[in-house]
Amino acid sequence: MQLKHWIKTNGYTYRSFGKEIGIDFRNIEKWSRGETLPRWHEAAKIFKITNNQVTGNDLYEEQIQRKKANL
Repeated sequence: MQLKHWIKTNGYTYRSFGKEIGIDFRNIEKWSRGETLPRWHEAAKIFKITNNQVTGNDLYEEQIQRKKANL
């Protein structure tokens, strides 16, 4: 499941999700848009809070789709 979809369907905003896991919401936005990827310890927090509904593949998929669109 994409991070942005998980956040919306679980009643969070980027700001509230970031606060929940102790990460600035601007980073959450960038990860959701596929602009950057979280570091391993940040990704671990995402996997834990989402109960592994958001996976590493999901985070990379955003970046892959973004790069394809720019080709």
